[in-house]
Parts: sequence; structure tokens; C-alpha cells
Amino acid sequence: YTLTKDFRITLAEKRNGVPPDVKLDGMYKFTDAMEKMIPNGPPSLIDCKKIVVEGEVTFAKDVVIKGTVTIKNGGSGSKEVPAGTYEDKTVDL
Repeated sequence: YTLTKDFRITLAEKRNGVPPDVKLDGMYKFTDAMEKMIPNGPPSLIDCKKIVVEGEVTFAKDVVIKGTVTIKNGGSGSKEVPAGTYEDKTVDL
């Protein structure tokens, strides 16, 4: 997604009209929980087919998701996804 000059959120042209499939843990139902997950800005999903987030996580700045990625935090408390590119993998935090 991109933010236009008039502050509208639109699907990035590179996505060819197909948004990524985003599955978030139930704890992210409300806006305030989403804001806590991406305090450094959202990860890049330009080349993402599907992302699944399980458990409480935050994203560092400069996280890029490509292909199909599952991010799991099976523990208690929030854990950070470090900066970097994640492609077609499962990330256990």
C-alpha cells in the first residue's frame, strides 16, 4: 500500500490489483493494538503473497516480507521482528 499526497491509502501499482493476504492474531482486532505492532512503521509487503502473525510481535524499522511468511511468538510478552528481508519462511521468535 502507498499513502497518496492527499493522505489516502491505496494499493501499490506493483501489486497489479491483488493485495497481500494478511492474517493477524486475534489480539490485533483494534487500531491501538495495530499501532503497538508497528511503532517504527509497517513492514514492506510489496512482494508479499501472504503473511501470518501469531502472538504478540512488533516490527523493527526496515522489515521486508516477500512470498509467504509466518511469524510466531509462542512465548509471553512482545518480541521484535529484527530488520531484514524474510522470504518464504517461518520465523520463530
